Amino acid sequence: MGTRVVVSLEGAILMEAEISKAVTVVGRHPGCDIVIDAPHVSARHMLFRLVNRTVYAEDLASTNGMVINGIPASHQVVHHLDLIEVGRHKLHFFDDTMLVGSVDDLESTVATEYERTMLAPHVPDAKRAATPLAAAAPAPVSTPAVRRDDDMDRTMAIPRVARAALEMTRPGAEAAALALRVKSGDRKEEVIALDRANTMIGTAGADTALVVRRGKKIFIARLSGQRPLKLNRRELPPGTHPVAEQDVIEVGDARFEVILAPQAAAQQSGEQKR
Repeated sequence: MGTRVVVSLEGAILMEAEISKAVTVVGRHPGCDIVIDAPHVSARHMLFRLVNRTVYAEDLASTNGMVINGIPASHQVVHHLDLIEVGRHKLHFFDDTMLVGSVDDLESTVATEYERTMLAPHVPDAKRAATPLAAAAPAPVSTPAVRRDDDMDRTMAIPRVARAALEMTRPGAEAAALALRVKSGDRKEEVIALDRANTMIGTAGADTALVVRRGKKIFIARLSGQRPLKLNRRELPPGTHPVAEQDVIEVGDARFEVILAPQAAAQQSGEQKR
């Protein structure tokens, strides 16, 4: 059990592969570790680089590029439930240590129009002198030269109009309109928007958790710290757990209530008055 990707096309699962090697190459060439035989995928399209326990996704100057959670990227750390798109194929990234239960419908579980993982603005540092979380990742490692075969590298480019059409038809684009209300500490009653793919809450360098937005669902997962993550006063085992409106999350000494986002609440109130 480790990290793996599930490859799908138009909602159909094609294959599953473990990310256990230092470098795992994805592309159309039969010599790749993960072969995707499709005209919109370059011969050697991208790779996954495993450094200690961190997985990086790197584009190999492919014709159609690489998209992670809806944003074009050339080099980025990938996390549990992230979605990497190469051509028209989708690579769903899973960290089995964080996975609770099975995923039956990938398209409704993993949405694509998200921003990268961000630290919620309210999160204080446990120690001001501590190394920032972003600096904890290993420095990027230079990609070795990859031999290209002319006959295999004639990749069919996806026209911009076609790309726009694909964006419009992606399922799960409308995310749940939920937010968090801080219930403890100096920032009590502050509302934290959950409008990003991943929002970290808690105390940086101490007890932290990740709120994950995927499609119309919101999940919570423990990141670091000595104390267990709690949901409605119940200790949660390792993994990713769904949360809903009125749930109470405890991350160390910090408490948060899941609420309807203010804009959604105002819209709902207006509809009820009609």
